[in-house]
Amino acid sequence: MQRVKGGYFKSGGRYMPSLVAEIGWAIEDHLTQIGLLEAPEMPAHQREILEQKRAEFSAKTGDDDSGEFPSSAELCMKCSHKAVILMDGCMTCLNCGDSKCG
Repeated sequence: MQRVKGGYFKSGGRYMPSLVAEIGWAIEDHLTQIGLLEAPEMPAHQREILEQKRAEFSAKTGDDDSGEFPSSAELCMKCSHKAVILMDGCMTCLNCGDSKCG
């Protein structure tokens, strides 16, 4: 973990400003996964960018659009899908759009 002005970056690139924030994030994530909280909707502009990235990746690798993620994909720490690929020099999830680059 790398410390930055009192906070730190967790593995996966997520910034935590404090231990209390991390505990809150863990509780919120758990409640969302078990269905007690609804997952926030992805904004329309982010969905468009995600679809564009999927299309670019498919064109680059020659994969068909079967709805499956590439076999070389890694596990996303945000949505727990094996859908993270290196795209434009940045690890990006093709399922939820989470990215180390923002």
